[in-house]
Amino acid sequence: MPSSGPRFTLLHISDLHFCDPTAKGHYWNTEATELSVAAHNRRGLLGSLLYDLRLEKIKPDFVVVSGDLLDRSHASGVPLALSFLRGLAEGLGLPVERVIIAPGNHDVLREGDERYVRYDEIRNGFYGQTKPPFGAQTPPHKRIDLHRFEPGFGAQSAAGESKPQMSHPDFGVEFVAFNSCEELDASQQRDHGAVGIGQRDHVEALLLRTENKNYFRIAVMHHHLESPEGTRRTDYSVMEDAAGMRRWLARNKFSLALHGHQHVDWQATFDVDGWLLSVAAAASGGVSEYGRKEWSLAIAYQIIDIENAHRGKRIRREYNPQTMEWADAGRGEDVQALRFGMAQPGSEVVPDEPMEPAPPSMTRMGRVQVKIQHIERAIESHRMSFRVQVVSLVATALAALVLAVYLLGQLSPVLASSGGLALLLAGSITFPTRLAAYRDVKDKLHFLADGYRRCTMHWDDKLVQMLDERFHRLV
Repeated sequence: MPSSGPRFTLLHISDLHFCDPTAKGHYWNTEATELSVAAHNRRGLLGSLLYDLRLEKIKPDFVVVSGDLLDRSHASGVPLALSFLRGLAEGLGLPVERVIIAPGNHDVLREGDERYVRYDEIRNGFYGQTKPPFGAQTPPHKRIDLHRFEPGFGAQSAAGESKPQMSHPDFGVEFVAFNSCEELDASQQRDHGAVGIGQRDHVEALLLRTENKNYFRIAVMHHHLESPEGTRRTDYSVMEDAAGMRRWLARNKFSLALHGHQHVDWQATFDVDGWLLSVAAAASGGVSEYGRKEWSLAIAYQIIDIENAHRGKRIRREYNPQTMEWADAGRGEDVQALRFGMAQPGSEVVPDEPMEPAPPSMTRMGRVQVKIQHIERAIESHRMSFRVQVVSLVATALAALVLAVYLLGQLSPVLASSGGLALLLAGSITFPTRLAAYRDVKDKLHFLADGYRRCTMHWDDKLVQMLDERFHRLV
């Protein structure tokens, strides 16, 4: 890595939801966009990710996977998750201890005595002898993993020996993979994540060894530490006592917290008594449409560049199902800039050097084009439906006329005329109502199409959000 580049780089991916194709929870083996093409033309998640990293010349020093390796705790996902983790480490040329994983709510069974059996299969199968397995009686609050890397990024072995890998920053790095699933319990109707006081105390005792060594500390967990602002999803299960957890992280000098859970990428910096804690959430890298479609969420991953002990940058990449390639999500400086560590006198939580807002990504633009196509098809379908209704009404009117003529010869003129007038009146009421409904829907669809076309020429986030809301109500 060039000396002028970042001090170290990590790949953050989350919510992969591995399962077999029949379970239909993992995007890469269930969605039509992937399976509709020949096998030799599909890279899959692993191949696609490694290809994009090579293409972008990104060489991560660490990988963070913040939970939900499985979908609904499916046992079928365990070998798929293990294959992915091993292939990713090998493809990036990283030892397994440089890959940090944490449990998510889909990795944990909600009932029974062996709730972590699936996650332990993944954890123990992946780390092998580099990390001792948790005992059967290990309580949830002690099911955490501490990954300590000495200055120069020597990975510490289970015996406490330092194993140097390559020359890197002159400060050490510590990752703590928390168990934010410790309170999940279906029988008690406890669905929110949590990192309780017992778990915090346990971690604090483990961190005493490097208390005065100024290690760069990164927290990894699955559940949210805050409800993201400016996003369309509203059903966030923020962990219990999230504010207390943020204060604890700042007090223990964690600079960065990484999580997933709700498939929305998001970032914020919290100033806690003069210590800046950056929190960055990753979107899902693998859940099928059931976990994204309602909110128009993209498959994505993110890169975190740690430039020094106080500054970093977040790079977001989104997958485009139409091109089957990744593209820069490009949301601008407010999302890309990261600040952490001790707040500098007179500094603000903004980039020192203003950056030009990035243009709309090809992924976003591709989604807009797809929506325009959906709307155009909806307009044509609506037009055909109305034509069928008109033909049906005309046929009904002709049938009524024939019936009235027939009745003239069978009934008195008064009854025949009354029946004909009743049918004519019913038709005269039905047709205007259907015509008005047709015009209303047609106007709304044309408004959506025109709005999206305008955004392809001049991007407007607020307009796109409003159009998306109407799109999901109409189409």
